Parts: sequence; C-alpha cells; structure tokens
Amino acid sequence: MDTSSEQLAIAIGKALGGGQASAYTGTSYCQSGNHVVRHTISVHPRAFIWSATELPDGPTRTFDPRSLTLQTDGVDDFSLSIDRIPFSFPEAVQLSFPLSLPIWGRQLDDYHPVACEVNGSDTTLLLRHRVDRTIFGSFTFDTESGIAKTLFTPTTALKLERELPPENGEHDFGFVSGFGDPDLQTRLRPDENTH
Repeated sequence: MDTSSEQLAIAIGKALGGGQASAYTGTSYCQSGNHVVRHTISVHPRAFIWSATELPDGPTRTFDPRSLTLQTDGVDDFSLSIDRIPFSFPEAVQLSFPLSLPIWGRQLDDYHPVACEVNGSDTTLLLRHRVDRTIFGSFTFDTESGIAKTLFTPTTALKLERELPPENGEHDFGFVSGFGDPDLQTRLRPDENTH
C-alpha cells in the first residue's frame, strides 16, 4: 500500500475521472448482509442517462436528466434537485458514477481514501471510516481507464461487470452512439468542398 499523498491524489483523480465517455451495458451486483440483488444496467455516464432492471424480472428504474426525475417502470418516483445528483442514484448504478459513492471524504461521506495499491491492471483505494477509524473498505478500478469495478465495506458490496462492445470494426463515440439525427452530417456539410 502506498500512503504517499502524491500517489493517492493521482489514484483518486483517475478514479473520479471514470474514463467512461461511451455508453455501455452490463450487470451490477449489490449485496447488503446476506442478500444479493443483480441488475442489468444501461448507462451513458457523461449524459447522466441510465436504467437498471432488477433480475430476473423485477422493476426497471431510470433517470431522466431533462426533468431530473427518477422513475420506476416509467412512473415518476420523485424529482431531484441538481445538488442531489448523483448522490440519490441507486446502488445498481453507483459504480458507474463514482461521485455517487460515499467514499471521497466529503462532509456527508462515510469513508475517505487513505492509501492506494496497484495490482496488475487494477488500482485499489483503501478506505477508512470517518467516525470509527478501525473500520475499512476498498474501492477497485481499472488503472488505465479509471472504470470502477468493486466497492467493499463491512455493510455493502458492489460489483460492476461491463459487457464488451461488439468487435465489428465500428467506433463508439458514446455521445452519438444510438442517438440523434442520421442526416446531421449532411446538413452540417451541404457542400463537401467546404472546409
């Protein structure tokens, strides 16, 4: 474990960056006590768009970033104020939005990072509880991309398994993937000789 403030600051910066410009799908696992819940998720982190369906056939929760509303099966649950985003996101998508995790030492967070360790392609942050300094947890992410993988504390276990994009030779630019106007490029460049 490296406890130097410089290495810890670098690791925290990578973890908060998240490296997740592209939309993706995956499976999240949430455990509290002896109860594990699986969700299939679809996330576009930079746009704050997500959906999480409890498996095998549970409800689907979504977030509408335009109206700032959390929904369950298409019905509005409640609206969030801008300062509550992403703190009110459910556990199923919290690893996709690292700032939603209560681990960064902010005023209302339960934990704060105290050390880091690199193991192969992963970096793990050691977390210490703010009140009881004998309680620890860990947050693991991919070192290169910053993509979160797990969060473990004595009361919570979160794990994210992202599905790999199809290897069809196409590029996924995330912010245009699956959305938008197919004629946008034509309207932007009506004359191909315009540069």
